Amino acid sequence: MRIKELYLGLWIGVTLGFSKANLAFAQQRSYTLSGFVTDGASARPLSGVQVSVRNQHTRTRSDGYYQLEVPADTALPIAYSLSGYQNREIILRLMADRQQPITLNVQTKELKEVVVKSASVRASESVQMSGISVPIEQVKEIPTLLGEKDVIKALQLLPGVQKGSEGSTGLYVRGGGPDQNLVLLDDIPVYHTSHLFGFFSLFNGDAIESVDLTKGGFPARFGGRLSSVIELKTRDGDREKLHGEGGIGLISSRMTLEGPIAKGKSSFLISARRTYADLLLNLIQTGASDQNGYFYDLYLKTTFDISPSNTISLTAYTGEDRFIYNTKGTITRENGKANWRNAAAALRWNHRFSNRLQATTALLYTHYNSTVNLVRNVVRDTERASYRLQNKSYIEDFSLKTDFNWALGEKHTIRTGLILTAHHFRPSTYTSVDEAVQGPESVLMNRDTWEAAAYVEDTYVPFPQLKINAGIRYSGFRTGTKDYLQPEPRLAIAYSLPRNWAVKASAASMSQYVHLLANSGFGLPTDLWIPSTQRTKPQLSKQAAFGVAKDFRSGVTFTAEGFYKTMDRMVSYKEGATSLAYTISGGGSWEDQITQGRGWSYGAEFLLQKKTGRFTGWAGYTLSWTKQQFDKLNFGRWFYARYDRRHDLSLVGIYHLNANITLSSTWVYGTSPALTMPQGQYWISSNSGLDLLGSDKAYYTGRVFEEYGRRNGFRAAPYQHLDVAVQFHKKKRRFERTWEISVYNLYNQQNPFIYYFDTVDVSTDPKVKKYENRLKQVTLFPIMPSVSYGFKF
Repeated sequence: MRIKELYLGLWIGVTLGFSKANLAFAQQRSYTLSGFVTDGASARPLSGVQVSVRNQHTRTRSDGYYQLEVPADTALPIAYSLSGYQNREIILRLMADRQQPITLNVQTKELKEVVVKSASVRASESVQMSGISVPIEQVKEIPTLLGEKDVIKALQLLPGVQKGSEGSTGLYVRGGGPDQNLVLLDDIPVYHTSHLFGFFSLFNGDAIESVDLTKGGFPARFGGRLSSVIELKTRDGDREKLHGEGGIGLISSRMTLEGPIAKGKSSFLISARRTYADLLLNLIQTGASDQNGYFYDLYLKTTFDISPSNTISLTAYTGEDRFIYNTKGTITRENGKANWRNAAAALRWNHRFSNRLQATTALLYTHYNSTVNLVRNVVRDTERASYRLQNKSYIEDFSLKTDFNWALGEKHTIRTGLILTAHHFRPSTYTSVDEAVQGPESVLMNRDTWEAAAYVEDTYVPFPQLKINAGIRYSGFRTGTKDYLQPEPRLAIAYSLPRNWAVKASAASMSQYVHLLANSGFGLPTDLWIPSTQRTKPQLSKQAAFGVAKDFRSGVTFTAEGFYKTMDRMVSYKEGATSLAYTISGGGSWEDQITQGRGWSYGAEFLLQKKTGRFTGWAGYTLSWTKQQFDKLNFGRWFYARYDRRHDLSLVGIYHLNANITLSSTWVYGTSPALTMPQGQYWISSNSGLDLLGSDKAYYTGRVFEEYGRRNGFRAAPYQHLDVAVQFHKKKRRFERTWEISVYNLYNQQNPFIYYFDTVDVSTDPKVKKYENRLKQVTLFPIMPSVSYGFKF
């Protein structure tokens, strides 16, 4: 197959080429300073440490490794800093390339009482724009629903990121859908990122070391999605001693253990979480019986330092949701089962050819499947009808990935790499009306596809004030006998001005070869992942952005950006179609039920962020428009996307009152999503067939049809809520504990979760029945206090 052969040839060629070029590189006016930064107590590699010399800055990778070009034969101070650790500075005069390992010590309680230190690459000095990093320490201190610390919900508080429904973990970045986010867990793509119908994410904060969001200006090393990249790095275990942490909350408990396998050379980390939702559902739900549901997740990571130049790590994740319900009404009986499962694994090898050239090779595996079964029995007098539904989504990937990082001197840093992925898709549906008319399971497809990409990017610094990141990514996809090939150029430019100001611009082209067929509305998860085919073409996007950045001496960073993005070949169901429609209508291809169109999003984002001091947090505001146009939807006219939100404001504050008490609060305000609501209704008299759906009530013995107006033409009231929390920390003799008391939606704002029409009897004469449909809303989350207990040992 051409894609696999091309990948193998490129991999061999790049490896040999870099090896020869690295040996030939000589006669420079600067030298490479590199090494590992580790925790002084545990010897665990520290990710995200800022290393600075003069006006140059870099951050350590996930394995704690850094490299920086330093002028030759000049005594210079080298500074190392990371949130929660004491800053360190050394003075070096380099006469050759040098390995410099560094250890950082955790801040003492006395230091923490004075100031909470932090580190990040200064916004005015980085070429990257549209990128935000949220410290895990802040994620753990932000108040959340039921006290469940959630990385994804922290990202929802950032400008340019919209949430789905209230309380959910869906991310809509700069007008894109949730399927357009590339979520990477230690380089492993994750297709489904939520637990409990989307109310909690599957990322346990105790196992995560860092989270970075990129909304635009994508470097060439990223691809496969249109709207964003979310990088999550899991922690390495402690290489020196065994210890752990855990917590008990209202909805779940968690436990993490870490320690050395061979002291100083290898480590392990195991983290588990399990909910008690199956015990609480019967207490908080009404109108249902025999309900049961839960979720769990399990992380494992092991790291081995084979030699000073070779490190091998293994990451594994598995998680599952199960939900069962039964309802018993006067006329209807329903029972349903739903379960989702994610599994992921990565085997990574980091190798350093020299101080200037490093390579990371990884074998990746990811799997997601969901199954929904629903049975509804309708009984009226002596008549009975049975309706059955089964929906399955299945995707499995195997990937081989290689990345090279080559420092060519003070002015050039080259990154290049290749990735090959084998996809397997098997979505299916099954429906039947009455047991006597059962139909077979309908498999939409059972298809193997191949996806490959090669990239090269260069961070070029022609002079200290100007930084340029230019790159090209070339991706390919084979589905059946059809090949798609797509060049994806990338460019980002940053120019530094006096007084820590900078102006930035970026442009990026992206392609996406997998699609999510999402049923509109709320309900059971019947969304299906499908690949591009000969008829269903890949999605494409182009995005340009311009902005300014300012770093203040107080540790405050201000960024303002304007963006414009176009999205082509977006996928949606046609009017009235669902994942089940083609089976009910008596056959036909699933591709007859979908349509492809275009979208465009534009707006401005503002962020004021503080990461240093006793008071930290941020204020973010987004003004944006998101529109879509499909030939087969809304009569071909453009319409606002469902999650188009004109205004979105988030305020986050965290205050360390002293070493033992932390106060935090968030307040959000936003325009409501755009909804499609009926403008009128009419009835058709019942017949014996439709009678099976009826009841003894006169208004329900006919079939009701609704007349709709403009798609997504209805706006509900704006949503808002205030959340607060207080944490009490205390260090015991053998462990440290934290009590947290939080309140979600403090002033009990009645935000709408869904809208529905309810038929109300408005008769004035008992002999003449008159009914009206009235619009009502369901509020899912009123004021909700919670308490949780955490511990470390």
